[in-house]
Amino acid sequence: MQRLMMLSAVTRMPRHEATTLVFDTLNRLGGWVDDVHMYSNIMNTIRFTLPGEALPALVAALADSHIAIDQDGLPTACPPDKDLSGSLQITFIHNEPDLRRAIPAVPG
Repeated sequence: MQRLMMLSAVTRMPRHEATTLVFDTLNRLGGWVDDVHMYSNIMNTIRFTLPGEALPALVAALADSHIAIDQDGLPTACPPDKDLSGSLQITFIHNEPDLRRAIPAVPG
């Protein structure tokens, strides 16, 4: 059974720009996005699948774009012939107030 690789990162980039960058980088490296959860304007969690040999390139590309991945969550060895499943939690540092969304009234 393959364990889910859990990565975390912090950035000062705007959340829409950072999320698009991660999506595009994963796609360029042969991976894909499985799921996304957005928690206000504080944090996004992106579940993804990526070829094992592409993990170092993902970490380097995001670091070059000012999304610093915590090195503690990185596996020590990546199998080059297997896909890796993982999640990337990105915390956004900014001075904006919490994002509030109106909840529509539901009858009943």
